[in-house]
Amino acid sequence: MVDRLVLHVGLLKSGTTFVQARLGANLDELDRQGVLFPTPWSRQVRAVTDLASSSAGAKAWARLVDDVRDHPGTVLVSMEFMAPIAEDRIRRVLADFPDARVEAVITVRDLGRVVPAMWQETLQNRRSWGWGEFQRAVRSESGTVGKRFWRQQDLGKIARRWAKVLGPDRVTVITVPPAGAPSEQLWDRFCAVVGLAPATWAAAPRANESLGAASALLLGRLNAALGDVDKAVYNRAVKKRLAKQVLAARKGAEEPIGFVVPGWLRKRSDARSADLAATGVRIVGDLAELVPLDVPGVDPDAVDADQQLDAAVDALARIVRGPGRRG
Repeated sequence: MVDRLVLHVGLLKSGTTFVQARLGANLDELDRQGVLFPTPWSRQVRAVTDLASSSAGAKAWARLVDDVRDHPGTVLVSMEFMAPIAEDRIRRVLADFPDARVEAVITVRDLGRVVPAMWQETLQNRRSWGWGEFQRAVRSESGTVGKRFWRQQDLGKIARRWAKVLGPDRVTVITVPPAGAPSEQLWDRFCAVVGLAPATWAAAPRANESLGAASALLLGRLNAALGDVDKAVYNRAVKKRLAKQVLAARKGAEEPIGFVVPGWLRKRSDARSADLAATGVRIVGDLAELVPLDVPGVDPDAVDADQQLDAAVDALARIVRGPGRRG
């Protein structure tokens, strides 16, 4: 019977892909330490999506619960879609694991890095919002773009909701180290919170690489041209192949997305940190790491059509050459 359920709930763009890949690459070591990380990870995605939908049946979530509830130790679930779920959904988790200590772990990154990363995320999910348009929506906190951003990034509100149901002593926020920090620092913090003993952890392949400015703009224009193309076709051909493999492989061949943090975002960040401190949850790391810093690179609005054309030609050449010949 599960005695401890640890839910790594995000936030989006807070190192979640890194943590998930590292966990998936070390299943044997996790097993030796009595920790079950359900695989394939896509099962967790389906289960959490199902749970968050407020569906009365929640069949995918129910199947996951049935599969792990007899594990004699700790079960670890990592899926960032869980962060903003409603209180009744969190209570559903408690009801499904009545004898377990349920804990939530929230990783969070400074908003200076999150804003451009979230813009890229929208582009990789069929949107075509311009860079300036995206920033204005985030600032106004209105419309589909702004509301979705803060639903997923309002740290104080999210932490307070989880703490209300689980108790502040069962919610931990891990701050993501700043750019340039040792690559293992986030992993070490995560292990300490989850209770994983020191080990020789296998490295995981890098995933979810960021796009350069020209490639991001190119993807937005393609999305506008594709319109309502079938979702499965888009995910296979554009999101997974073009964006995550071909365009991401151009990193270093073009300038990254730069971002000068505006005053309004600094104020919003300060308010977010104050809201978090007031929740009483445990904080691992340093709130100073959440102060947004400028991101070096080029303003996407300054990237001209010729640079986007270069990105398009290079991407086509890489596709023609095929895997292993993109050098």
